Amino acid sequence: MLGKRRYIFTSSSQSSKGIMSSVLGLISLISFIAVMMNVLKAGGSVGPRQGAVGFVSCLFSVAGTVLGVMSLIEPDKFRLFPRLGFTVSLLSLIAWGGIIYAGIAGI
Repeated sequence: MLGKRRYIFTSSSQSSKGIMSSVLGLISLISFIAVMMNVLKAGGSVGPRQGAVGFVSCLFSVAGTVLGVMSLIEPDKFRLFPRLGFTVSLLSLIAWGGIIYAGIAGI
């Protein structure tokens, strides 16, 4: 029975909210890395464009986290993209929160 194939029939599908959560989390994480590289390259003094990119990226990570949670509670959906999106968005949100806290605290 070496060549026997096994098929699994299921009604589960990918969650569109989970995929969107993954995309938003990835965009936010890439934006975080790009902004931090530019800030470090400029020695800490950057213009308002970098702040605007950071703000929008932080909003993307919040939206990705919310969409990740919403897609995790959907029934009969695969869980790869919701978990991935939630994790990446949450990591990005924590990173942005750390940067904002460091800026407020004057570290």
